[in-house]
Amino acid sequence: MNSRSRTWLLLTFALLISAELWSQPYVDPFQLRYTYGFRNNKAAATPFSHFWAGSDIPLKISNNSYLLLSPYYEQWRIDSAGKEEIYPTVRSLVFPIGLIIPLQESKWSLTVIPTLRWNGEKLFGDQTFQMGGAAFVSFARKPKQKFRLGLYTNADFFGLFMWPLLGADWRIDEKNYLFGLLPGRMTFEHEWTKKFYGGITFRALTNSFRMSNGQYLRIDDNQLSLYVDYYPAKRLCITLEPGYGIARKLRTGIQKKEYLTQVDMGDGPFIKLSTSYRIRL
Repeated sequence: MNSRSRTWLLLTFALLISAELWSQPYVDPFQLRYTYGFRNNKAAATPFSHFWAGSDIPLKISNNSYLLLSPYYEQWRIDSAGKEEIYPTVRSLVFPIGLIIPLQESKWSLTVIPTLRWNGEKLFGDQTFQMGGAAFVSFARKPKQKFRLGLYTNADFFGLFMWPLLGADWRIDEKNYLFGLLPGRMTFEHEWTKKFYGGITFRALTNSFRMSNGQYLRIDDNQLSLYVDYYPAKRLCITLEPGYGIARKLRTGIQKKEYLTQVDMGDGPFIKLSTSYRIRL
């Protein structure tokens, strides 16, 4: 076995071990997602498109501690739909670094995720840097049933954004799994066959971006969707995810918590396509 093969085997082994502590049914070392929001004639800011590319790489750093690297890039293109308000394409480059620490020999563990990000019309432009993070505790009521409670905070351009976190990692049985951390994401997954999985997902999105004119753009969206995962190969996953967005808003401002404009994007359907290199547990 050559050195490159040994390196990949060690990396895969580390991913599998640490993902067990992370308690999800899979880990995605690489993923691409594309979302298209369909036109709403009654709204000022749809359709839109959203591109996301990122990675989740959990690594064991000691007997009882784990490191989770989750860098990602995203881009929003928002169509004014023929209205007066016109919004630029905005982007993010984000570096979350998570540390998972079991609390001695108890059923509790602590996860801390400091996050560095650059959000703007131009990456690394003036006043595009943000810093934030999340911290939560996990309680393992049973080996396959964990609950989480914590706090998310981020220095957004509209002000300090704080939100409580509530989550679960629960393998209900061999075919069904509930996992996620609200309000960010919660997913129910059902296994139909080894090649087909499906379920329902909720995501809540809040982000702010610095525009070239010095103002900021705040985007809020809440997405409820059905999805189907198809595995044409063992490590390759292709996902089709139709859904509906509610309580969508666009806001611009200069000073914190003082908005110049507020626009209702309009509730409406979307379609999400994604592909990932995925390791199922």
